[in-house]
Amino acid sequence: MDGSTYLIFFPVLLLVGLCLGSFATALIHRIPRNIPWIVNTSSSNKACRSQCTHCGHILGIADLVPFFSWLCSKGKCRHCGHTISAQYPLTEIITAILVLALYAAYGTRDSVIPLMFAVPFMVAATKIDWDHMILPDSLNLALAILAFVHVVVISMGELSVLMVHILAALILPAFFWMAAFLVGRLKNKQALGRGDLKFLPVAGLFLGVQALPSYMVLGGVVGIGTALIRAKQGKKGAFPFGPALIISLYIHLILTGLGFDYKW
Repeated sequence: MDGSTYLIFFPVLLLVGLCLGSFATALIHRIPRNIPWIVNTSSSNKACRSQCTHCGHILGIADLVPFFSWLCSKGKCRHCGHTISAQYPLTEIITAILVLALYAAYGTRDSVIPLMFAVPFMVAATKIDWDHMILPDSLNLALAILAFVHVVVISMGELSVLMVHILAALILPAFFWMAAFLVGRLKNKQALGRGDLKFLPVAGLFLGVQALPSYMVLGGVVGIGTALIRAKQGKKGAFPFGPALIISLYIHLILTGLGFDYKW
């Protein structure tokens, strides 16, 4: 992609990425606490509105500008003065970087749009699984919808392309289920979480059959890395495999955008 074109869109993409990052922070906070994030299912009109997690004050526009509100308020709530975790702006920045990287790989292709909107869900799923050892169904469903939209866009009406991705969505979870079943029998414990198994069809749908071997290898390598990190943090026993699966998916999406050939 031409460098000047990238620079022209950079400010807009940065703002979009930060906004998507702000959405990711809302997902990370709300989903583990069973707070609605799609529609207001509570009789209280405050249920879906952002508020300070300490004093409960409803946040206005000045409080909700991604990254800059946190920076201008010096990392504190403007209403109660309580410290706001640096996790929030950090998540926004990471999400923005991931969005910019996708644009650098795909350029102005239409297929990049559903991928960009998938980033906050991937970021939220990674963080939630890391902290709580769960991959929420709502996030898997949102990613599945975006994966289907992405495949429809890249298939351009060609049924064969669509079928290759649907087939991958069936093969990938089947392979991991069999592997987890064997490991579970050998070690007499569950080797793969249900959330992970539900995410695998999503990853397969995004990637297609050709990318599955390298995806599984990279997922295993990243999984070893995340296990070592948790061990260093003193967290023994079971570890979440979801972050490795998600990171591997994102890397493969970048490689696909760059034209990587998955022939094997």
